[in-house]
Amino acid sequence: MEKAAIKRVQAITNGGQLYDDFNPEIDQARRESFEKCRRYNNLIIQKNEYHPEILADYFGYFGQEIRIEPNFLTEFGFNLHLGDRVTIMHDVKIIDCAPVIIGPDVTIGPNCGLYTASHAENPILRAAHYCYEKPITIGSNVSLGASVTVCPGAKIGANTIIGAGAIVVGEIPANVVAAGNPCRVIRKIG
Repeated sequence: MEKAAIKRVQAITNGGQLYDDFNPEIDQARRESFEKCRRYNNLIIQKNEYHPEILADYFGYFGQEIRIEPNFLTEFGFNLHLGDRVTIMHDVKIIDCAPVIIGPDVTIGPNCGLYTASHAENPILRAAHYCYEKPITIGSNVSLGASVTVCPGAKIGANTIIGAGAIVVGEIPANVVAAGNPCRVIRKIG
């Protein structure tokens, strides 16, 4: 997708306002991202070959020493920013319709989902595929356990550990262990 089209899609999706999710340029961006993810995943599964350059070329930012295991999916890629030494385990889905900022030295466990999308509350607009987005921010040196769900607008502070199966719906501070549904601080680290 050309840069001007990416900017147009970002202007629609990153503004926090309701928009038609079936807009033709949004659909094209989604299809291109899914194709790149399939290509990346298939090379690992079929040939045991990791080719991060397939993803790096279209991410918003792609740090050094990134490890992404197969069955990875991101909706757009161009709203996804990965710091250095990020590890993403198997079967992770990142719906990056708004910016998803992941700091350095983050580990994302298997089956995690990071979702910026919220659908219209009005049932008529929802049926017409209207949605809005809220960005996600994950600080440096965070660990997400298996099957963690990070919801629209969530923020996780540096050095924090999120326990397996947690659902993060708001802000979790730095330097804590947190878990549960909704995710809550269990104790401080250190």
